Amino acid sequence: MKILIVGLGLIGGAYAKKLTELGYEVYGSNHRIEPINFAKANNYIKDGSIDPREYLPIVDMVILGLYPSHIISFLKEYNAYFRKDLLITDVTGVKSSYIVEATKESLPATYLAHHPMAGREKKGIEYASEVVFKKANFIITPIAGYEYDQKYFDMLYKIAKDLEFKNISKLDTKSHDFMIGYTSQLAHAIAVSLVNSDTKPNTKLYIGDSYRDLTRIAMINEVMWTELFFENKEFLIENIDLFMNQLNKIKESLLNNDPDTLKELFINSTKIRKEMVE
Repeated sequence: MKILIVGLGLIGGAYAKKLTELGYEVYGSNHRIEPINFAKANNYIKDGSIDPREYLPIVDMVILGLYPSHIISFLKEYNAYFRKDLLITDVTGVKSSYIVEATKESLPATYLAHHPMAGREKKGIEYASEVVFKKANFIITPIAGYEYDQKYFDMLYKIAKDLEFKNISKLDTKSHDFMIGYTSQLAHAIAVSLVNSDTKPNTKLYIGDSYRDLTRIAMINEVMWTELFFENKEFLIENIDLFMNQLNKIKESLLNNDPDTLKELFINSTKIRKEMVE
C-alpha cells in the first residue's frame, strides 16, 4: 500500500517511521521543510515535499496529521487532485465538528477518519520513535449518513493490525467526541488544573509517583490542545461537570465526617479501574 502522510509531527512521524519499517511505501508532506528532511535522513519516508500534489496521483491513502483548523483548508486547496478511489483519513482528536461534517458533499475521494489513542507529552517528529502503538486503542469514526465501501474500513483495519493496536473499534463521530472528551481531554484538563493549583515553593522536593503519573500530560502542546478543547467544548464541559460532581462527593464526605461514603467511593473506583485494565 502506498501512503502519503501530510503533517510530519509527533503522530504523523510515528506513522511514517513504523509503516515504512513494515514495508509500506510512505511519502511525506509538511508545511516546513525541516521535518521532511528529518524523515528522509532517518528513512521514515521514501520521499517528501512541501507540495503534496506530486504524490496524490500514486498513493492509495492520505493520512492527515494536521491540526483541526488546517484540515478543511487542506481539503479545499487540493480537492481537484483527489481521485475517486483515494482514501483520506485523519488522526485528530475531534471528529463531529465542521472538520468532518464539511467533507460530506464536495470531496471526490472517500473520507473515513480514525483516532490512534497513543502519543507523548512531547511534540515534533524528533520524538516520533517514542510513540508506542502496541496495546493502544484505535477508533474508526465513520460520518453518519455517509455510504462507505467496506474496502476502506479494511484498509484502516489492516494498518491498525499491522501497527499492533490492541483494540480496534468503530464509533460515530459524536459518540467518539463525547468519549474522548472524557478519556482524553478531561484527563488533560485535570492534569493542567492540578499543576496550576500549586501555590507553594519547592513543591518538586515533595512529589512522588502519584503526582508524576497524574501530571505527565500537563506538559501540553498549547496550540493543538486549545483547538481540541474549543472544537469539543460542549462534550468537554459536560464531562467536567460529571467530574466535579464526583469530586464534590469526596469533599462532602469530609465535611460531613462520613468515612463510610468515602470508603464506598474508593471501593467503586478500584473496581471500575481494575475492569478497565484487564
